[in-house]
Amino acid sequence: MHTLVETNMEQRILTLLFLCFCILGNSQNNESIYPNFIGQNLNTIENNSDWRILQKSSGDLNKDDLTDFALILESKDSILEKRRSDCKLLKNKPRIIIVMLNKNGYEETIIQNNKFIALGDEGGMLPYLEPELSIENGLLIIYYQFARSNQSYTFEFNNNQMVIIKAESNGVESATGNFENDKYDFKKGEIISETGNILEEKVSTEIIKFSIKPKTLSEFGEMSEWEIAENKYL
Repeated sequence: MHTLVETNMEQRILTLLFLCFCILGNSQNNESIYPNFIGQNLNTIENNSDWRILQKSSGDLNKDDLTDFALILESKDSILEKRRSDCKLLKNKPRIIIVMLNKNGYEETIIQNNKFIALGDEGGMLPYLEPELSIENGLLIIYYQFARSNQSYTFEFNNNQMVIIKAESNGVESATGNFENDKYDFKKGEIISETGNILEEKVSTEIIKFSIKPKTLSEFGEMSEWEIAENKYL
């Protein structure tokens, strides 16, 4: 006959085992939810039954006079995922950005990032956030419009990667009218930071130098985690 102590011990062990299986199962599901699109063509991705194209842009990225593509994909199903260490476990639809080069009429995915694109509920005061994607003059641009701010990232094709060359952040405080505009230039290694108030003409400008190496699109983690200079994040 089991004693009360033995029964309690067995219950604790079973509870711990259950928690371990749940954590492992959740981790495996989060990893497996992101398919590997590298090498796939546009037609295959357009006909994927589990992911839809949220944004699509075309243009010549590598200066070969052929049409390349950039896509933002969104899962048709929601999963439980913890995006940041200080955030709760939330149910949301994952997003992926991919870049496809045209190789003699055949579009092939060469770049994929599963973390960088913000999710639908990560727009702060916005009920739903969806980025804009464009290819202009051979540059890939990702743009976000928030309630009182906006953020953009510009990438250039170099050595078979998309490398960030500039970014811009603009924001206004609703209570005070104070604004801050930051323009990041990775070729010059500087941030031009402008601050002021929307009711005043005076604008203060500061040039902040940095020596941090530009990241490729593949290397980016989640938005606003990369510190370029003190209190300056992309």
